[in-house]
Amino acid sequence: MAIGVGLRIGTVVSTAVVASNDPGSPDPIVIARDTVLHMCPDGTAILGGSAPRSFGETHTVSAFLPSVGNPAGVEVGDGSRFRAEDLVAGSMRCLLRECEPLPDHGGRTGGAPDIFAAYPTRWDSATVAALRDALDYADMSYLSLVSDAEAAAAWFESEIAERPGQLVGIYHVDDTGATVALIRSGVEAGKAFRFPSGGTPTAQLATALGAFGWLPSNLDAVVVTGDGLIARDSAAVQGLADTVSEKFDVRCVVGPGPEQTAALGAAIRAAGFNPTTHKITPIGLPPSYEVTEVIEALADTDTDTDTEAELNSDAQEKPSVSAAVVADTPARTSVSTQVKDDPVTVATATQVQDDPATVATATRAGNKPVPDASSRDSWLMAAAVGVVLVLFAIVFVWLVL
Repeated sequence: MAIGVGLRIGTVVSTAVVASNDPGSPDPIVIARDTVLHMCPDGTAILGGSAPRSFGETHTVSAFLPSVGNPAGVEVGDGSRFRAEDLVAGSMRCLLRECEPLPDHGGRTGGAPDIFAAYPTRWDSATVAALRDALDYADMSYLSLVSDAEAAAAWFESEIAERPGQLVGIYHVDDTGATVALIRSGVEAGKAFRFPSGGTPTAQLATALGAFGWLPSNLDAVVVTGDGLIARDSAAVQGLADTVSEKFDVRCVVGPGPEQTAALGAAIRAAGFNPTTHKITPIGLPPSYEVTEVIEALADTDTDTDTEAELNSDAQEKPSVSAAVVADTPARTSVSTQVKDDPVTVATATQVQDDPATVATATRAGNKPVPDASSRDSWLMAAAVGVVLVLFAIVFVWLVL
């Protein structure tokens, strides 16, 4: 079975994909992490998540991808500077560590799976060479590099295209502009075109096509991909695709993620996909391919905000309910909920916090607490004793008289 690994370090989200192109093989494994590198004092590094607790200071760095190839490097918390390409190489190592254990077979030569990493299509040859040097220095010379555009075209031709070797346009949008690349038979047709923000996708594609004497009708399809915060705005990215499709009358698809497209394509290339001789054997997509730490973090923030607003609203409407009871632990959710609905039971619920054995009594409470069986027995005993004492007093008085 041919197995490939694809990597991509993005400005906001980084992705690793383990996939096979063989018919009947499982869906690819997709690992997404925030592009935040934590460098620990023991020399290890962690990509994504929160900074780990450790003895000594952990340095955290992000937004380093645009600085690859810049001799000035990137400043880290303690004032020291690192080459951005070394940070990218370290991030790729972290992603690969999360893919372990990889099998010792499945590679194109029969050994371990091949690994391809995608880099931004707009990079010039010097910037790519800087990353290549950093990977070699980090003992990762076995890792091959491919542009985002070439990887995205591989994804399209493996998953969707009906004819191999056709001209495909890759329209990549990020937070600072757009990059247009034209791919034919899996290879970029010359240098990619970079445009600042503000232009229309149709005009930018027409400019790139015109440089080679091509027309929109020469395109088999256009694949729209993204990176950065704009990639999280699915409506905006889909709007770009709809505009291109309507104006050019050409098939236009939005890549998955959409910043994960290149990582998927890199894995397909690593598995031995050949765009000029391929047969349609889609690798498929896992159900959660659009879920990343960034999206989950935003969802958690929204949930916390909504919950806080609800609690504040309840506190304003029902000032008699103490904040301690409203913000109770999840284990006592049912009791706390009832307290919010019925302030009269606050005293009962407060008792529940100190005595868990009375939970059943508190949850049965309506407008007032319900006495339990032991309380009724005590009252009956007291009444009986009182009656006996009264009778004894009457007999004593009768005897004396």
